Amino acid sequence: MNATDPATNSCESGKSAADLPDYEAELMAFHRAFGRELRRAVRAIPINPGDRVLDVPCGDGFYTVALARRLYPFGRVTAADLSAAYLETARRAVARHPAAAVVDFATADAYRLPFDDDTFDLVWCAQSLISLDNPVVALNEMRRVTRPGGAVAVMEDDEFHRVMMNWPVALELDLQRAVAEAARVKYGSRAGLSPARGLRRDMIDAGLSPAWKQTVAADRQAPFDPAVRAYLRIRLRQTRDFVAAYLSADQLAVLDRAIDPGDEQSLLRRPDAELTCLTTLFLARK
Repeated sequence: MNATDPATNSCESGKSAADLPDYEAELMAFHRAFGRELRRAVRAIPINPGDRVLDVPCGDGFYTVALARRLYPFGRVTAADLSAAYLETARRAVARHPAAAVVDFATADAYRLPFDDDTFDLVWCAQSLISLDNPVVALNEMRRVTRPGGAVAVMEDDEFHRVMMNWPVALELDLQRAVAEAARVKYGSRAGLSPARGLRRDMIDAGLSPAWKQTVAADRQAPFDPAVRAYLRIRLRQTRDFVAAYLSADQLAVLDRAIDPGDEQSLLRRPDAELTCLTTLFLARK
């Protein structure tokens, strides 16, 4: 894969771009654990040889690579992110895959994209709206830089259905209530961790015409492979940290046993453990 660095306008939004965000470990583990299904989702979007595609924010470059491999050898991908650390990570990911389209890199704020109107055939945005205070403004920018008749594809999560495991029913209900309350306190809404729930309305408000949606499902059963185990260790620990203040001592003790890799009854060790990971791909037209 060829990687170039064209001169671009750097957009500032007051954030530090020096380091990777604290969710990076979970994100990379997610890509490793469910990469097969995620790459299949990229193959489902309507792009053609020779198309120009924008990946924003590009993050660690996982989707940049998947898009560039689809566009090989004639298309072109622009990977854009405000984080210099993420752009460097994406460059390294691109360099490991020579048989793919040319990739350009740009420092860019999702609220003020440094590209002309009608530049891209497709704009891709994956699991990033949670970090934006006003996703409609970002979606409107994506629409602006998309050519007439082109598409904006957004992959997003609903926290209440993102990772489903065969927990005890009582624990599952306690967790869902705790997640909702923690989200309300942190984000001002019980659905604050579930941007997929409002995405169709956000697209319409941004002037886009929703065309279709596809649920991307990844099913795994015990014994989990190392990539799934690594993802679950991070995911379950982060879930515990997020909801701990909203569970009773007894509820927290049940959760701790369920996620303790040293406990025989842990979901990480039970021979009957299973999980389903869901994310949703939305496509809208300009």
